[in-house]
Amino acid sequence: MKKVFLAGAIAAAFVAMPASAQWYAGVGAGSSSATGVDGPIIGAGIPAGARLTDGDSSKGMYKLYGGYQITPNWGVELQYSDLGNRDVVARTAAGAPIVTGSLKLSQYSIAGTGTLPLGRDFSLFGKLGVSKNRGKITILGQGNSGDKSSLMAGVGVAYNITPALAVRLEYEDFGKTGEGFGGSIRTDAYSVSLKYAF
Repeated sequence: MKKVFLAGAIAAAFVAMPASAQWYAGVGAGSSSATGVDGPIIGAGIPAGARLTDGDSSKGMYKLYGGYQITPNWGVELQYSDLGNRDVVARTAAGAPIVTGSLKLSQYSIAGTGTLPLGRDFSLFGKLGVSKNRGKITILGQGNSGDKSSLMAGVGVAYNITPALAVRLEYEDFGKTGEGFGGSIRTDAYSVSLKYAF
């Protein structure tokens, strides 16, 4: 079902190509946040009552994206985001550190886009699609990773510096990444990016 959805979404980019249609690519950076990581932890060498901490945090992120603007109002976009590495700490019930580890988060997605021009140079845009979210946590030299597909949504504003070059400010919610020690891990991000149309 997922493969059918992806194939259909990509095929839509090639349907009814008007003269105004454009390919574009972009690169951006910003801040991502994660919630649901911290919570009780059980494992070999970890005493009872220990908790994982410092995973629910904000970190720097970057993203690469490309898309096809089918009409001035509608398009389709592919994206990859590295949502940063987080240093996590397992602590005793009293708060004393036991061992450190790391958490790496990333995502890639396909989404339909909608654009509302505001005059000649400004526009509002939104997107809705499916994100494949990945998380990998490593503690005591052992890693555990998982993938989860989730609904994603984004909204932002764009300013056209030239007919081909634009700057975008954007918020994106990537949905669930998986199950953390504190429940469902969710990620989102704020970013600024440059987009080039060709």
